[in-house]
Amino acid sequence: MNMDSKRAFTLLELLVVIAIITILASLLLPALARAKQKAWAVSCSSNLKQLGLGLKMFADDNDDHYPLSGDSIKWNFTDPTAATNGWMQQIVSYVQNTNVYHCPGNAQLPVKNQSPFNYFNGVRAAYIAAGTQRAAVIARLIRFPVAYVLSGDTIDNAQYFALEDTDKDDYSQNCVGGTANGTPAVEWKAHDQVQVLLFGDAHVKRYRRYETNEMTFRYDSIHGWQ
Repeated sequence: MNMDSKRAFTLLELLVVIAIITILASLLLPALARAKQKAWAVSCSSNLKQLGLGLKMFADDNDDHYPLSGDSIKWNFTDPTAATNGWMQQIVSYVQNTNVYHCPGNAQLPVKNQSPFNYFNGVRAAYIAAGTQRAAVIARLIRFPVAYVLSGDTIDNAQYFALEDTDKDDYSQNCVGGTANGTPAVEWKAHDQVQVLLFGDAHVKRYRRYETNEMTFRYDSIHGWQ
């Protein structure tokens, strides 16, 4: 008598297969999440390198002055006092691509907190030197370009920055390192507890904390934001 060689899984066998798949998923998902975070950080680094080139070309064409920042400024609007667009719009002709203003790590935030403009203008030195927010950083005055924080990603949680603000800056709010570097401090770690920073010599580096000896927010000394 011929017998059918096919047979169905028993319930026990099916449970074993499900358990194995669950274990594999638990092992793979964190690795995939880390890979996604790393890819976002790499993309953010590329954005900042392009911004660095744009800022350098802008300064070359404007007597060594980087873009001036003011109050919160939407795209195609001007600051009523400074009579300028936001700093991102001031350099758009040099970067040729508004996508570079968007940090991919912003995707982790709730939709209500997501913004297309996720980088700050490092103008604290100008504020300290001139005593006003209506001052632009002057490249030739920067004594330590390898440490001068020119820009970096920032998290849009509507605490200090409006989501549509194209002119985010660190005149009056610390954007790097949290309260260890001065208050008021903006939420800052956008990539799996990492922030990506652009420096005055155009190099880009990722940080997990404020590094006293590697960052400066003044023209003439290695000094924190505060």
